[in-house]
Amino acid sequence: MKNMEKVFTKNDIEKLATDLISKLAKLKNTGATVVALSGELGSGKTTLTKEIGRLLGIPGVMASPTFVIMKKYNLVGGKYSWKNLIHIDAYRLESSQELLKLGWQELRENKDNLIIVEWPEKVPECLTGAISQIILGHKGDEARTFEILL
Repeated sequence: MKNMEKVFTKNDIEKLATDLISKLAKLKNTGATVVALSGELGSGKTTLTKEIGRLLGIPGVMASPTFVIMKKYNLVGGKYSWKNLIHIDAYRLESSQELLKLGWQELRENKDNLIIVEWPEKVPECLTGAISQIILGHKGDEARTFEILL
């Protein structure tokens, strides 16, 4: 299913994240639910991920995993089947091999995981099969565009 490109602002981020969570929860995955967020620097990848985390009940501030590559958050008592949100920022990775060394296969096989990968183009060999993709872009200083491919 492919949606047309849409425009959103910071005021719309909660609705966008809510709609996305709802769509992802309806997917019938045998393993983890994987979302690839593509877009240039500052297009809203981390902002969207933080809002998804907030809506799924992650308390406090979610830090960007740019320097640690991956952060795992436990999801407790939510209405969705995921038990973990795994946030991966592949910006600093040189190859898919580096992600594999971080236990990618095990993460990917676990249906309890919602995995969000920023900069998926850095690790293309890891992102095959049932992957949802969101492409974000700039639309002036205050607005962003998004296209969802489920």
